[in-house]
Amino acid sequence: MQILNVEWKWNIPNALSVLRIALIPAFVTLYLLGQDWWAFGVLLVSGLTDAVDGFVARRFNMITDCGKLLDPLSDKLTQVAVVICLTTRYTELLPLTVLCFVKESAQAIGGILLLRKKVQAQGAKWFGKVSTVLFYVTMLVIVLWHDELSASAPWVLYALVALVAVFMLLAFAGYLRMFIEMRRDAVEPTAPIETEKG
Repeated sequence: MQILNVEWKWNIPNALSVLRIALIPAFVTLYLLGQDWWAFGVLLVSGLTDAVDGFVARRFNMITDCGKLLDPLSDKLTQVAVVICLTTRYTELLPLTVLCFVKESAQAIGGILLLRKKVQAQGAKWFGKVSTVLFYVTMLVIVLWHDELSASAPWVLYALVALVAVFMLLAFAGYLRMFIEMRRDAVEPTAPIETEKG
């Protein structure tokens, strides 16, 4: 089966990506109901499966175009949903929510445009992975320990949120450069091969 010029294949990494998408409504429901420990657990599982699916895909040669699409899609949906949920309780996260939404929406649109032009999908880069790890760590801290840190060490929260924002911007800039280069390569005609005339 092909969707958006990508052949969909099922393997362990892709199944883990689908699981992360399925965990989103579970986190949203638990967090909004005030079940912070359960929400923390769901988010922790989501972060761990994100790390595991990448490791399994590389270690056992299970990297597919389907996975290159599913993995970032699950990351984008998770990050946007989590930061929106946290902002309903902590309005100081609103700037980060806007930044996250703009970044992930722009990257999703760019990815779709490349797929429509049959440009082969690429995996996550180091700056994207660092941004994702920092996001998960910071959101996990906020879910359980926001109030305690706000009272005793607010600078820790501000530093973590600022770090996440900086790496989001770096990741966005990195992927934007990749998008421009890939789109340019897709439209540039191949130079004709010159042959010697006898």
